[in-house]
Amino acid sequence: MLHQHPPPTGPRASGRLASSRLPSRGGIQKRNTTPARVDKDGDLVMDQAGTNGRASGRGRGAAIRGSARTRRTGASESLRARTSRPTRTGIDPSAIQKAVLRGMGSSETAPRGPRSSLRNVRGRGSTRPIDEAWDQITVKGFKQSKAAANPGGGISELIAFLERKATHPDAPETVQIKKSRLEGDALIISVRPEDTSKIERLNNFQFAGATLGIEVSRSQTSEPLASDADSETPNTINVLKSVLSRRYNTDAKLLDLSQLGTDPELVNIGMFSTTSRESKFFPALMKICNSIFTTVHAKEEAIVSVSLANNALTTIASVTTLSQTFPALKNLDLSNNKFKNLTALEGWRWKFRKLDQLILTGNPIETEVPTYKDDILKWYPTLTTLNTRQIRSLEDARAAMSSKIPIPILGPSFRDEAAISENFVREFFPAYDGDRTALVNGYYDAQSTFSISINLSAPHTTERTNQKLPGWEAYLRKSRNLTKITHPPSRMSRLYTGTESIRDGFTTLPVTRHPDLMAEPQKWCVECHTIPGLPDPTGQSSSGVGGLMVMVHGEFAEVDVLTGQSTATRSFDRTFVLGPGGGVGGIRVACDTLVLRQYGGHDAWRPEAEDSASIPTTQAQHQISVPAGFALSGPGKTEEQVQKEVLAVELSKGTGMTLEFSGLCLEQCGWDLEGAAASFEQAKVCLHALST
Repeated sequence: MLHQHPPPTGPRASGRLASSRLPSRGGIQKRNTTPARVDKDGDLVMDQAGTNGRASGRGRGAAIRGSARTRRTGASESLRARTSRPTRTGIDPSAIQKAVLRGMGSSETAPRGPRSSLRNVRGRGSTRPIDEAWDQITVKGFKQSKAAANPGGGISELIAFLERKATHPDAPETVQIKKSRLEGDALIISVRPEDTSKIERLNNFQFAGATLGIEVSRSQTSEPLASDADSETPNTINVLKSVLSRRYNTDAKLLDLSQLGTDPELVNIGMFSTTSRESKFFPALMKICNSIFTTVHAKEEAIVSVSLANNALTTIASVTTLSQTFPALKNLDLSNNKFKNLTALEGWRWKFRKLDQLILTGNPIETEVPTYKDDILKWYPTLTTLNTRQIRSLEDARAAMSSKIPIPILGPSFRDEAAISENFVREFFPAYDGDRTALVNGYYDAQSTFSISINLSAPHTTERTNQKLPGWEAYLRKSRNLTKITHPPSRMSRLYTGTESIRDGFTTLPVTRHPDLMAEPQKWCVECHTIPGLPDPTGQSSSGVGGLMVMVHGEFAEVDVLTGQSTATRSFDRTFVLGPGGGVGGIRVACDTLVLRQYGGHDAWRPEAEDSASIPTTQAQHQISVPAGFALSGPGKTEEQVQKEVLAVELSKGTGMTLEFSGLCLEQCGWDLEGAAASFEQAKVCLHALST
């Protein structure tokens, strides 16, 4: 019989006695020095100290690490408490960044009131104070989308879609949805007040086949300065209108927004007393300007110059709405602020397209980035004066605007053969507007393909800024934009092949009306080139047959079938590959690719300078007879011979010479079309002189 030792005594006895009362299964067991601790949910607590002050984690150093961590945490909390406390001037030099408009340029004592630390730059990775309000937006309609069948009901996909679409490609910061919750069939999201309008414009957007409905709480957006402590919002708006009235110089057309932090009316109402009011101040100011000047023309006539000097701005993040309200501004004063680099001004890059004078004196950027002037000149091609010094003449500025691309704009290149593509273009678009079924039967066959693509990133004209841009609901399901559609089955399903498929695709597209090619030629740009080796649908030529590639750029109007009125105007780019076949005029459309974009006007293809010596190629001057197969690829004919025949046809159209004499003239000039044309003109002058 084993000798039983007496129970231990001392401070550790209680732990052993507690463990000894448990049934033993034999073997070596770990000593449990402290009772297990659980939280209110009954889960075991693994990282907190026991009742005796010793950490429950493994190892004897746990208690030391825990106490050290506690000391560090306490120290950091104390440091944050000290650094976030405002000074008597209202500006704390030890804080990371302060509010953009709080105490701007003011050396006086700030009005007393609750203040909190706020990051000036609301960019990526920035945090938001816990006391700042968020705007709530209701999103409906996503339950009917295809994404609703995904795990989670498509919520994460919807949030990612809204953030991506609301963020402009050139914006310095992204739109972020901070909170979201589901209430029935609606998703309630929380965003920053300055991002509300960006989300709101996504109303009626298509998401995974469903139309989204965006509703904004007007209690926060229509009264941008409302807060829990401010029940006199109408009075606040009247104060802002009074500030604008005092600071507007009618004669100079100047809006002086300098030293806003010392404005007595703004200080009296505590405009910068809280972070929430502070962040909403400048957008509210611009909103009032929009209500006063309701059209683009009115803004251009009323405001020519704006001063934001002496406002302690470190970035333009809080005042970026100025470029949206007054995009045609000519003079801008940003002197005596705290801009350190070009990143602080990135949000206004390429914005003020008529800016003539810019002042940046008194900013750290002058010493920290000495070469910033070179970038400023690129950002604003019309700029002539920087920091009150002329940097280029008005003529140079105009030249910079006209030569903003390195390659000059030339006229269209149209190398037609026997007016094949010319006749095709003349007949195709009236038929497309009138009878698409007959059009398909006349030009397309079983091997023909058609696809449509939407280019949402193409620039659009600024002439229709005040008009709402038309949506793309009628085209999205058919769009084959390969940068967006990456799944192979989806790509193939959106490629229409054969007459039946193409006819179905044509008939489901909106009714259109294209401009008359002869009456309004400036709205069209048509180019044509020959292409060899086009697959022969009959299989008779293994090397392929010659064809034409016709590229058409223009515009059309969508027409309401019931009223006959135009509902939207769009720009398009359409490329045809034509080859010999059994269609109208002995040709077939092998491939038809249509790209749609927002209306962009027709200035893009307007030539910068007309060359009087060049031969007009868009319209034939002389009707010539072209033998069958001439200037076309065929068995036993080299590509070089085909190109020479094409040049002979072009010269004959411009001069009226026969194909034989055109070939001889080109041969003497080394097959240089322009040289042959000049030689013909010189010979014609000599013959005219001899005859007289």
